[in-house]
Amino acid sequence: MFHWFRIVTLIACFLTSLWTGQALADTFIEGIVFSTKGPIADAVVHAYPDVASLFNKKNGISSRPGEKPGQFKLSLPPGNYYLVAEGMVGDTAMFSYHGINPISITDQSHWMPFFALETPPVRFEPGTTGISGTVYYKGAALAGGTVSVYPLSDKQFRGMGLFTNSLDEDGRFYFDLEPGYYVVIARKRQQYSTMGPLGPKDLFCYPATNPIPVEEDVISDIHINCYPRNDLEGFLDKDAIDPRGRKQEGRRTASLQDTEINLVPDPGLQGPRTGVTGISGRVLDLEGNPQAGLYVAAYPANGNLLFQMHILRLMTKFIAKTDDNGRFSIMLDGGGMYYLVAREILGQAPDSLERYGLFEGNANHSIEVAPGEQEEAVTIFVDRIMP
Repeated sequence: MFHWFRIVTLIACFLTSLWTGQALADTFIEGIVFSTKGPIADAVVHAYPDVASLFNKKNGISSRPGEKPGQFKLSLPPGNYYLVAEGMVGDTAMFSYHGINPISITDQSHWMPFFALETPPVRFEPGTTGISGTVYYKGAALAGGTVSVYPLSDKQFRGMGLFTNSLDEDGRFYFDLEPGYYVVIARKRQQYSTMGPLGPKDLFCYPATNPIPVEEDVISDIHINCYPRNDLEGFLDKDAIDPRGRKQEGRRTASLQDTEINLVPDPGLQGPRTGVTGISGRVLDLEGNPQAGLYVAAYPANGNLLFQMHILRLMTKFIAKTDDNGRFSIMLDGGGMYYLVAREILGQAPDSLERYGLFEGNANHSIEVAPGEQEEAVTIFVDRIMP
């Protein structure tokens, strides 16, 4: 009897310590919310524990003001959160979605800036069921970037998503979709690289209107603005207020790395490296001309010994983009057999007039890579798919 009494007493003491705050202490987060004109006075940062709470604006923990305009302070128990910032510039609502959501908060304090932008409302027009839109950076249409659409079940909103398309020269895009709700995110890299984490000054574009509703026989047309990752100078207007100065001792001097984590690191198109498993080479057209700006995807065979077209609808994290000379370099997690394809659009069947080609080194369009080695001088030829 005494034994069980001691156990019950210990459990009661433990629960009391939780209720009185003697468990893990909250983590302290500070930062500034910026518009292109400078800090946004009275801006608020919200932390949501999951995607449903984020989109329903429920169960959030909100920040309190800091000492200066635009500054915020936020205390969070350790866990994973989706962080967004909101504020007003005049009569215009501003919004920022942190690029590495969901963020894992531990016991380390952070200094975390937010770059907030305007998002005009969705326009609904009769037409083919889907989402269209235009992507902008500093008021100009953004050409040459990519835009991805994700189902709400994705929750991470990283990588290639359900579909990924390239932006045309007018910054336009279109997705043919089933009715439902979707998250749309655009990106543009300032230099050719793999589809891994975005680097400094790469553009990240998330509209406040996410998730986008899609109805039968209706086109949901959206306007997306972008900001440059970890580049406050590039984000602010020339006449903007820049409040940066010496930060308090012990505070981080840089933002939490605003990159897409859990993807293959960028090999930087620098060729083979000792101990790294990868594939590198060039993409050419049938006349031998280098093809810039195409995606090269390596799909793990996973025991499938024959290439099948449905593979092209799947997502893979082993993706690169060709540079001006048609060169690419993909870093892999390990050795094995991979199917290689070069094309303009990922995540769907080959499209009419798309530049498209499979690796022709063998009849199965596959390549075998040994662990810790690089397969170099791989060539993929592409041609336009006829209507």
